[in-house]
Amino acid sequence: MPEAEALLDTVRWVSGAWLKKKFPRTAVQLGTGQHALGDSSLLLSQAAYDEGGAEYATRISLREDKAEATWRTTVMAVRSTRGDGGTVSVDLECFPNTAQNFRTSKPNLIRSLVTELEPCDGVSRLSVNALRVTHERVHALVDVLCDPARQLPTVVAARPAQPNSLWSERVAGTMRNVAGDASTYLLWDLAAVDAFREAIGHDHRVGPGCVRTFLPLVDPAWAPDASRHRLMGPARWTDQADQTWRGVARRVHALALERPLPRQLSAVTFPDRVAEQHRQERRESMDKARLLTSVPAQRSVEHDEELRAEVSLLNGLLQQADKELSELGRDVVLGERARASVQEQLQAVIADRDGEIEDHLTTLDALAQARAEADRLRLLLLRQGRSEEVAEAAESLPSIPASFEELWERLGELEHLTVTADPRIALGLDEHPMSRTWAAKGWTAMISLNSYAAAAQDGFNGGFYQFCMTPPAGAKPYPVKQVAMTESEPTMEQYGHERLFPVPGGECAEMQAHLKLAGRGRIAPRVYFLDDVKGTRGGSAGRLVVGYVGPHLTNMMTN
Repeated sequence: MPEAEALLDTVRWVSGAWLKKKFPRTAVQLGTGQHALGDSSLLLSQAAYDEGGAEYATRISLREDKAEATWRTTVMAVRSTRGDGGTVSVDLECFPNTAQNFRTSKPNLIRSLVTELEPCDGVSRLSVNALRVTHERVHALVDVLCDPARQLPTVVAARPAQPNSLWSERVAGTMRNVAGDASTYLLWDLAAVDAFREAIGHDHRVGPGCVRTFLPLVDPAWAPDASRHRLMGPARWTDQADQTWRGVARRVHALALERPLPRQLSAVTFPDRVAEQHRQERRESMDKARLLTSVPAQRSVEHDEELRAEVSLLNGLLQQADKELSELGRDVVLGERARASVQEQLQAVIADRDGEIEDHLTTLDALAQARAEADRLRLLLLRQGRSEEVAEAAESLPSIPASFEELWERLGELEHLTVTADPRIALGLDEHPMSRTWAAKGWTAMISLNSYAAAAQDGFNGGFYQFCMTPPAGAKPYPVKQVAMTESEPTMEQYGHERLFPVPGGECAEMQAHLKLAGRGRIAPRVYFLDDVKGTRGGSAGRLVVGYVGPHLTNMMTN
């Protein structure tokens, strides 16, 4: 980061270069005030000064009014009073004018600022391209990951054992895409990969061809902490048809949007010098008009000229006032839309948190029951002198997948299930903060369906709901409150087409039965399945088919 005195000049210089590339045929001015850049773009530049009259903050805002949407890019910088640089933010807003959904991309301005400013996150330096880590630099990387002052994610990639151009292209693009929102590192060779595993431990390792996103507060000494930091295997990066790798950047961007604006930026107040400038211009014009009317005209010709001059001044004032009102109205509309968007996001977050609490309470209830049952069984075994079996059972407990990617890799363990669900939809859930909880519940749901299919093949007479209500010995039921065997008739009439999923043989079948992985919220994932264990339906006969794992489908209720 440059010295505090140079920070604002650097931000203005980089912003000016960015604007000149966007508007090559327009003279770009960054002086305080409003500047039109063509017919549909407006640039607003503001500055804030301390009590000594020295500039300590700047804000440059570009508004582009297009047919499909209004875009607003705002750069804000505040220099530090301690002389150690300062804080810079870039905010991109999109206000659609149609029903079309827009996927915004990171402005090149951010990469240019990162290159020039060389910002830091704790002891980690942010960069546009991943910083190379050789085996002798591994301990410095571990220090970065465990730094308590680090607030942003750190993306660590390990080069594959065999060169792969697609892997290199995708990883390099991801690193550039998260510039400014995360620090990025590349384990350069196998020696670095081995040294990193040795330094940070087996659970937090990054194997050849893998990419792991480390959240703040890494704890290498605690194995369960590893599941917080999503690991994406090499297959996702080297499969031409697999687009899951894009989720790394989307997750980093989502985390950046969740972070509050630093207080250094939120506390700045910019004086409205543009409005003051316009008021001064109006006062001067009114003074001229009064002067014209206060001097008596000598001849009718002079009187006519004075009247024309006065009318011209007043028309100018009216045009200026009309322009200001139009701009003010535009800003008010955008402000209201931004406020409504924030309110909508707030309500969604509240709904998500309420759903999390409800899910956690349900999980705690199920956990308490499972522990009570395990304690009774353990006590019975111990009374029978079978302590070795108790110890063996405790050591062989299977782990729970920490992501849907890991869940998908373990589907082969479920011998009685046929999963035809689109993995791309399921893996998309890994981008959500609740993904670990959902993946754990998803695995529990799969285990329960597999357990039911095995029991049905062994002679259990009821359906899945009865299996969960009165499970046979050794069964693994799913909580009954989170089981729905049918959809409502109005839902099927209007949205039944969304519940047609593939079955073996290449056809699609209607699936209404589903398991809930979350009670409420915007996503509220579901697992839809077809119970044909005892049926004769073509290719699915004798099978339990899972046709969908993903976000809540459309129904007649607002979710």
